Order: sequence, then C-alpha cells, then structure tokens
Amino acid sequence: MTRQFEISWFSLWRVLFMLIFAVALYYLREVFVILFLALIISSALDAPITYLEKKKIPRIIGTLLIFLSVVGVLAALLYVVVPIALVEFKGLFTGFESSSLSTVRSSLGISGQTIKSIEANLGDFTDALFSGSASFLGLISRIFGGIIFLISVFILSFYLSVSRDGVEKFLRAILPLTWEEYVIDVYIRVRRKMGLWLQGQLVLSLAVGATTFIGLLILGVDYSLFLGIMAGILEMVPIVGPVFTGVLAFLVAISQSWTLGISVVVLFVIIQQMESHLLVPVVMRKTIGLHPVVVVFSLLAGSQLAGFVGLVLSVPSAVIIEELIEDWAVRKRQK
Repeated sequence: MTRQFEISWFSLWRVLFMLIFAVALYYLREVFVILFLALIISSALDAPITYLEKKKIPRIIGTLLIFLSVVGVLAALLYVVVPIALVEFKGLFTGFESSSLSTVRSSLGISGQTIKSIEANLGDFTDALFSGSASFLGLISRIFGGIIFLISVFILSFYLSVSRDGVEKFLRAILPLTWEEYVIDVYIRVRRKMGLWLQGQLVLSLAVGATTFIGLLILGVDYSLFLGIMAGILEMVPIVGPVFTGVLAFLVAISQSWTLGISVVVLFVIIQQMESHLLVPVVMRKTIGLHPVVVVFSLLAGSQLAGFVGLVLSVPSAVIIEELIEDWAVRKRQK
C-alpha cells in the first residue's frame, strides 16, 4: 500500500516566498547590513537617550546631543589618536629590523623581506593619513566600504532613535501579524542583553587600555600608545586578546632591556588580576554575557564570511542566535 502526499497551494506559496526572500536577501545584502547596523546603534543608544528624556530634555534634542557626541569622539580618535598610533606601529615593525630583536624575529619565523613589505605598506598608509583631510576621508571611506554606507547607517539609526519605541514600531510595520509579538519580545530581550554586554565591554576596554598605556608609559616602554590601544581593542576578544598584547609588549620591552621585559610581565599580571577580581565583578555583575568560546568563534566566523563588516556584526548575531536557541529550549520544555 503506497502513501499519497498532498501538497497544498499554501505550502507551495510559502516555499516560493522563502526562495524569493533568500534571493532578495542575497542581492540586497548591503541594505540589510545597513539596517542591522542601524538597529544595533539605535538599541545601544536608547538607554542614554531615554535617560535624557526623563530629565525633561526633548527626545529629538537628546538624540541629537548623543549622536553629535559619539560622532565627535570618533572623529577626534580617528584624526588625532589613530595617526599617532599608526606611526608607532610602523616604528614597532622597523624595530624588528634592529639587531636587538634579530633573535626574537628569527624565532618567530618573520623574514626581513616580510618586515620591509609591511613597512612599505604602512608608509603609504600613514602618508595618506597626514596628506590632508580629503585623503583622510578617502581612506576612511575605503575602510568602511564607502562614506555613503556610513552616512546611511547613522541617518537610519538616528530616525529610529528619535521615535520612542522606534524599532518596535518598525518591526510591527514589516512583520506578519502572527510573528509580531514573538519577534518583538525576542528583540526586547536581545536589546537588553546587547546593551548590557556592550556597556560592560566598553568600560572594560577603556579601563584596560588606559591602564596598559599609563603603566607602559611609566616604565618607559616604547610604543606605549599603540600597545595601550591594542590592549583596549583586543580586550573584546577573551583570553587570546590579552595574551597577544602581553606577548607583543614583552617583545618590545626586551628590545630595550631584559629587566624592562620582566617589569612588563609583572605589569600585565597585575592588570589581569585587577580585571579578574575588580573590574569584571563590578562592571559585568549585571551583564548577561556570552561564553568566551562563543565570542571568539563568532568573531572568527564573522571576519571570514564578511570581512570587517562581519567582524562588527558577529557578536550581535551571536547574541540573537543564542537568545533564539534559549527561547526554543524553553518552549520545548513547556510542551
């Protein structure tokens, strides 16, 4: 006896709709990336904007103040700090050519030709930074995939932030009625989780980066600004980031003296102990964090799939996926 399977027109239309959506997602992937980034920025800035609104500051004024502050800080960092750090970065690789680091360089398997190639590329890069504002903007434009891309993200995130519950209203406008409440509920939980995680990581990165810079500067280690910035950025990468920064700082220090190298090791041990026993318990006590392995894996996967943009979107995507999996597990247990 053979079974007969009947496929309804509704099922066929649903499959067709999913195929069309997948094709549209592929061809309009840059638009979806802009939307995703705008949602992340809007969600991250919702807390300070709402705080200003509670202080009787109109929401549009508060949003404008927050966005101008963020843009101003980023512009100052890009135009003032980054060029200096890049010069130190270039000097750091030039130092690998010196005889004091020849043993270390050979043990790492870095050839002189590789160092010269990196140095030449960095020379062009830093020349572009100092050649004027037009070249600087052109460089930033190439890094982020176009200045229009950045403007689109900030404009969309601004309009989503100006309206109270703007993201929820936007989701209600585009979602089917049957998915509306579920998706918005998941979004609210993801927004809270991402907000806490981002706030905690930002404070940790600033604290570790500043402490590393000040400590290395007091010890007299070369390239302390670049190493401090590296420590702050790589703080976002659990375990691997701090170890990499510590090893790099140690290599720079021993090029000056072995005593200084030992002092740097002691400094990084103190910083890690301070982070583990003071900063993390105080700053992250209310944060629902991701497992370090999940963060590392998502960063690697994101950078491999979509380069810099994938790197930026990797952790938010991991938070969403983790929240969906947890929600699915809860619903499964309830059934």
